[in-house]
Amino acid sequence: MWLRVTLAFGLLAVTLAEVKPCEYGDKIYRINGNSIDFPCESTKNIFITTERFKPSSIIPLRFQIDKKHDRALVVLPRLRTGIPITFGVIDLKKPNCYTHIKPYPCWPYQEEGNCNSFQSVVDAYIDVKNNIWTLDTGITNNLQQPIRRCPPKVVAFSLDSDSTVKSVDLSDIVKPSSRLQYLVTDYSQNGNPYVYIADAEGAIIVLDIHNSKSYRVVLPRAIAAGCGESDVLYLLLVRRPKNQNTVIFSYLCGQKVYSIKSEYLRTGRGSSAIVELGSKHKHSVLLGTDGGKNVILRYRGESELYLWDTDQAYKECNFVLVQHSEECRLSTHVSPGGKDELLYSLSSNIADYLNNTSGAGGASARLKFISKECDDDCF
Repeated sequence: MWLRVTLAFGLLAVTLAEVKPCEYGDKIYRINGNSIDFPCESTKNIFITTERFKPSSIIPLRFQIDKKHDRALVVLPRLRTGIPITFGVIDLKKPNCYTHIKPYPCWPYQEEGNCNSFQSVVDAYIDVKNNIWTLDTGITNNLQQPIRRCPPKVVAFSLDSDSTVKSVDLSDIVKPSSRLQYLVTDYSQNGNPYVYIADAEGAIIVLDIHNSKSYRVVLPRAIAAGCGESDVLYLLLVRRPKNQNTVIFSYLCGQKVYSIKSEYLRTGRGSSAIVELGSKHKHSVLLGTDGGKNVILRYRGESELYLWDTDQAYKECNFVLVQHSEECRLSTHVSPGGKDELLYSLSSNIADYLNNTSGAGGASARLKFISKECDDDCF
């Protein structure tokens, strides 16, 4: 038995079907530090000799599925030295034991120290017009000796042409203490794009792309009560009919989950427009959405995945289990993809990576469909 999550007429349909065991077993994309696809062996040797390639430093943390071209865009933040590319692409038509990650859009865009290139991409988001928006903090080696290479920026590409369509320097809107973590993209009713960025320093940054404006929506201090300087501010876009989209946000260590209508963010409204959705029994990690109103989450340090219908209050009794415990790995992101709107999960032994115990090959990660069955053992 397997479980498939799909959207139909705005409602979540859960379909159970009798199939052969592990029918989707071949749809697992295994990623580690050796997955980087260099143009040739000599280039790879140069990167190794100059210590710009250290497989043990690499971990994929976020992704987006380009359904139109059957590929996944993968975020590999430069948390340590020796990460040759920070944003790459995987061909989903070729699942096998050794996934190859090519630089996106090209190798020159990955040059560390060149402010016209990526420095450390931490998130990416595909909008309804098939553009992908990337968030580059400009800071590398966060887990070692952080280096501010370049100003933070948002860069958008057309996935149809793989060309740059927009680049926004964030220097004027960030603070020296800013910690940029997540971004989503929305459109107003007249078709103008807006980007919302989570700044864990207590704000949601709003970019009005059409009018070249930006501003900070400062969050009430109570939202971050009990959180430390290194805490995470999760931010998700929940799509609703008639463009009544909402942004859901919460600190990892925060006591509650909140939302604000995206139309209010676009007009700069702050605390007066924030709605409390519920209190946490345990610290939760908001992993992503199903492309509609449903959020996928897990509890801190636990690997079971749950679905929460945001039309209901944030309460454990409203959570539906969609994936049992996964051996040795924790999911860091969930996103819809594929023609059947199946949900993909990116999971890894991130705890080992953070503790420097993941081995010479770096973190062991998997990109695969969410399923209650067919979870294989560690490898």
